[in-house]
Amino acid sequence: MKMRGDFVLLRADSLRLLVPQHDVTSTGYIDRMPGATAEPGIFVLGDDPGAAQVVLALSERMDRLDSFPPDRILLTLFTGPTRTAALAWTEVRVLIDAELEFHALPAILRGGGGLIDAYVEIDKELAFCTTVQRMLPEMRTHPD
Repeated sequence: MKMRGDFVLLRADSLRLLVPQHDVTSTGYIDRMPGATAEPGIFVLGDDPGAAQVVLALSERMDRLDSFPPDRILLTLFTGPTRTAALAWTEVRVLIDAELEFHALPAILRGGGGLIDAYVEIDKELAFCTTVQRMLPEMRTHPD
């Protein structure tokens, strides 16, 4: 199925996700290494506990990483209830008025969580399609 619209391509190592552009509120650079918290896979930017930004770094299987990868230099914030947590990426690319061919994943590959339901080919590589609401609900967290 072909779709035309505005999308954001998010890359972290071999993980490539495509989300609707309206799911992303902002993207910025990470200017220093985020600090670890008592909860594995949760990091914070900033020293002020009240103003610290929660940061997550995902593996290629979309699990939270226990150590922060030094190549994650971009940070995205999202719309909706997940806006308190930001995700760290190696690359963020905005695709304006793009026409993409969406291919449904076979049911066996979707898994129980329903995070990914389709894929597209961009620059001869696959990107998995999701929305922020599907991707982050279980990741709402607060720094210690």
